[in-house]
Amino acid sequence: MANFHDSDTHERKETSSLENNTEIIKDKFADIVVDDFQSEKKFSLLVNLKYHLNLYWLNSKEFFNKFPLLGYSLKRIFFSLITLILAICAIFILLRLVTPDDTYVSDIDLAKLKIIPGSPEYNALLTERMKIFGVYGSIWSQLGTYLRNVTPFIKKTLLVNTYYDSVTGHLTGDTYQTWFYLGTIFSAAVGQPGELVSTAFARAIPYSFAFGSVTVLLAYFIGVPLGIISAKHKEKSVDNGINTAVITLLAIPPVIIVIGIYLISIYVFKAHGLFSSGGFSTKFWPVVAIFLMIAPPIVLTTRRYVIDEMTADYTKFALSKGMSDSYVFYIHIFRNAGIRIFRVFPTAFVTTIFGASIFAEQNWGIPGMSRFIVAGVAAKDSFVVMGYILLTATAGIATSLLADIMMAVLDPRVKLTK
Repeated sequence: MANFHDSDTHERKETSSLENNTEIIKDKFADIVVDDFQSEKKFSLLVNLKYHLNLYWLNSKEFFNKFPLLGYSLKRIFFSLITLILAICAIFILLRLVTPDDTYVSDIDLAKLKIIPGSPEYNALLTERMKIFGVYGSIWSQLGTYLRNVTPFIKKTLLVNTYYDSVTGHLTGDTYQTWFYLGTIFSAAVGQPGELVSTAFARAIPYSFAFGSVTVLLAYFIGVPLGIISAKHKEKSVDNGINTAVITLLAIPPVIIVIGIYLISIYVFKAHGLFSSGGFSTKFWPVVAIFLMIAPPIVLTTRRYVIDEMTADYTKFALSKGMSDSYVFYIHIFRNAGIRIFRVFPTAFVTTIFGASIFAEQNWGIPGMSRFIVAGVAAKDSFVVMGYILLTATAGIATSLLADIMMAVLDPRVKLTK
């Protein structure tokens, strides 16, 4: 009841302040000649606009105070989008500066068309192709075109599957409408030249998602218990053994781990070396390789968080009150430590799909997302690289926000307000 009266009093004060501000505005402009505003109507509109803006601001503050989680989420999304746009602009400009113009006609057989590089026909073809892909003109106009293409709220009409018409001397192709356009693949080392980047990504993501999700779940299923066991036996032989194994795996470069598991699977367990030609055993070993890369940090962080909670004052107080060790551990210690452990689960999922799995996908020939960033950079296929970066950055922002929301939902002590 006290909180209700306090809120009501605060609201009356804000309304009174708003009315006073309106009266001040009227007094301030009362001595101004009406002709300065051209009419009394414009003066009235100015005062009403100021009043409604203040009213809107107060209502917005009241709304977000009632729903702090929503307000925090919207604020995070807004600033994340600003950061993402700035990053896209910087990376796009850098890639365009290092990408030669002839890349945009690299998928056309110029010899078959009898077009000599540097000839007027070649220059006309190059100009027309660059206009189709939105990379012609000043760097700022190119950047504006790319930002428009990746904005999902604007419908775009594109020309795809272009080919050179020797009769007309111009490019022709199929008209395609889409809401989201990442560009086209140019290099055969990356994929099928002329294919949409979004189409190639849609075909590859399920493979990376499947391996990433299975590996992350397995890493948490095994890594968290190992971390708990290590913390409960701190500085004992079990703890020392787990720490030694974990630190050793962390010290080995990921590429060495992947190559080592790859060779062991072939020469020791007689598995196939290619994902497409093997059965379950071939598909099992990439999971093992990725697991050995991402599980050690999970074990270490789990051990650290559990030890922090074990040495906290509330733990000592609960034990001094006569509570059993198992009750204190599983009801208090593990619950509080678990919030911090599983908070990073969404981030670990994204970093595994777009990071740790790169080496494994390359060695076993898995048709996942890794080949786009590796081959795309090598072939200077700018649209592929930009699409990969845009996708990973967006996923990282989304999972970071999800992790914060999970923290606020699981832990009532966390308040996403000032």
